[in-house]
Amino acid sequence: MKEIKKYLPIGWEEKAIETGAICRSRNIKTAEELLALNMLYTTNNGSFQLASAGMELTKGISINKNASYKRIKGSWEWLRWMSKELCKNQGLKIEKPSFLGNKQVKLVDASDETTKGEKKTTWRLHYVFNLFEFECSDMELTSNAEGERLTRHSVEEDDIIVADRIYCTIQSIEHVLSKKGDFVLRFKSKAFNLYDESGERMELLSYLRDLKELESADIRCHYKLPSGELKPIRIIAMKKDEKAIAESQRKALRKVSKKQEKAVQEDTVELNKYIVLATSLEYTNEEILELYRARWQIERVFYRLKSLFGYGDLPSKNADTVKAWFFGKLFLAALCESVLKTLSFSPEDETVFLNFIRSELMV
Repeated sequence: MKEIKKYLPIGWEEKAIETGAICRSRNIKTAEELLALNMLYTTNNGSFQLASAGMELTKGISINKNASYKRIKGSWEWLRWMSKELCKNQGLKIEKPSFLGNKQVKLVDASDETTKGEKKTTWRLHYVFNLFEFECSDMELTSNAEGERLTRHSVEEDDIIVADRIYCTIQSIEHVLSKKGDFVLRFKSKAFNLYDESGERMELLSYLRDLKELESADIRCHYKLPSGELKPIRIIAMKKDEKAIAESQRKALRKVSKKQEKAVQEDTVELNKYIVLATSLEYTNEEILELYRARWQIERVFYRLKSLFGYGDLPSKNADTVKAWFFGKLFLAALCESVLKTLSFSPEDETVFLNFIRSELMV
């Protein structure tokens, strides 16, 4: 633990008390002991029983399964704070572009995960990730029957919501605008039609076919509410390079071959040659595209959490324990990134590296 402590943010022990993670207990009395318990839980498949047994073996602390559950469930806010501070201190946070001013960029996405055990259940974790604060500002766990939509998330006046095409619906757009927020959404061609100011339907591809590689277009148009009212929307499109187009086509064919999707229509295939965004913002084309590219930052975070740290194996459906699990994994990822900067471990050698982290936390 001595080796690990030097990477932890200043005030981490005091913050455990402030957030209520540390409270009166016969078992876990210090922030160091609580961190050890959480990391045993996080690195042992989300088992409260194994976490309890690990505390007995490594710390000589006797704590039953139910007590472990209570302590871990109450730790999520503390773990979230430590994750955020670690990312900030180690330079893992993304610098906010000056053109955004007071705007907050919030990335919305969802991930389907299957619980362990004989009776497997697939849950959908809906989350909002504040890009420049590097923290989840909203998280909800539902069955995978629940759809992905922006209306389940709160929006504030200075928010810019960035999301993939599944969220590009009139209902979601109206929700964001009603809260005086803004949006950058990957355009979904079959979600709704586009119209000119006179109400004539527009054919989007006709505006894109003359674009050269990596050239962008700014198309001012409208969408139509059920009442017939036309509302303005801006479409920013950029033609991909040849490599990106080939990759898009490969992915589409793979999905069809696995029967995940029906064969795509010709116009959809052609539209996949472009990055097409719907937005309410008045920034330049380049700035809008930069905002959407930022979405891949959180994609990389979640990919690393899933592939290296096993985030996908949700151990519970309780909201607070899911948060403790998620922020425990995020803390572990940030800690490992920090340690990798100074020690001679290869990121690919995950078994040796994780064993080192686990052993240091338990000492």
